[in-house]
Amino acid sequence: MRLKLYIIIFLSISFVTFGQEDARIKKEIASFFAKADKNNLQSVLSFEINNKVGLIDATTKKVLLKPIKNFQVNTLFNPVMTGYYKDYSFEIDSNNFHITVKKDETNTEEHPPIMEVVNSPADPREKMISKEKDFKGFTMDENGNLKTFSEIYEHDFPSYLYPFKYKGKYYAIAGKKADNNKVYYGIIDTEGNTVPHFDFVHEYLYFNEFAKSEEDMWFIVNSYINNSCETLLEKASFMNMEGKEKLKGEIPTSPTADIFGLDANSSGCLKFTAVLDLQKMEWIVKPQSKIKIRWMDYTSKTVLNTHSISDKNKAVIYVKVIDGDSVYYMDLDLRNKYMPIKN
Repeated sequence: MRLKLYIIIFLSISFVTFGQEDARIKKEIASFFAKADKNNLQSVLSFEINNKVGLIDATTKKVLLKPIKNFQVNTLFNPVMTGYYKDYSFEIDSNNFHITVKKDETNTEEHPPIMEVVNSPADPREKMISKEKDFKGFTMDENGNLKTFSEIYEHDFPSYLYPFKYKGKYYAIAGKKADNNKVYYGIIDTEGNTVPHFDFVHEYLYFNEFAKSEEDMWFIVNSYINNSCETLLEKASFMNMEGKEKLKGEIPTSPTADIFGLDANSSGCLKFTAVLDLQKMEWIVKPQSKIKIRWMDYTSKTVLNTHSISDKNKAVIYVKVIDGDSVYYMDLDLRNKYMPIKN
């Protein structure tokens, strides 16, 4: 009975202590935003100098918090800001300035990761491979799903055949090994006939999902992760089914959407950085070497879908720039720099 009483007393004291510590952390975080306009928290941006993080108002350009240690902002107010302070993660709702904190209990020393080697399950597409003689194409079922395809094409991820519909007919991206044992990609119809300009000559070939429609299909060709500090991808481009190309030789590295179909595109060593609109296949910021654009971020009054182009107009979009020991935001057109002015 006495032991149970001690346990109850201990737990009670612990809960009170933890509650007091949480309250203290919340109060300290709230103080960081003392100078911020609580009706327009979307104007609050973070910046970093020598691994210390501060806050600045994008509207007034006034510093709200001088850079401090043990503080990190992960996402801006869109509409919830998230980050870390000391050994706590935090969330701040811009609608009511409600702060939520949670102590980070992770201890990797006490709970080391365990590596398990598990046999990968068999690829279901193995069952789709047709051994039929002289069959060089593919078939689809009544639901528009891939049914069978010729064994002459690669079927290991990411090389397996990928069907799509274009102007009422089925086609597919397929991979095929060349004499040098390297996989090259092309586009075939259901009979296995190749499409002009896509006759298994491309080292990389995938959809531009943001510019894809059944009547106007675009692909990204010969684009890969560029580790070079000095060159752009000379053979990379956007190409449609008719062979029309856009931005050939202009792309720094393989385009991947960051937010709202926009890509902060950069080559190795950040030698060339740019911002690409994947829907329009046009540069918002052409590849340049003066400003090192590394990430993209945004603020918003409501929760948005970053995979949706239609939500783009509801957000204020920024690029995040690396400049020596400093990291800060700039407008998408690179006109304004949200960093304290040096005296």
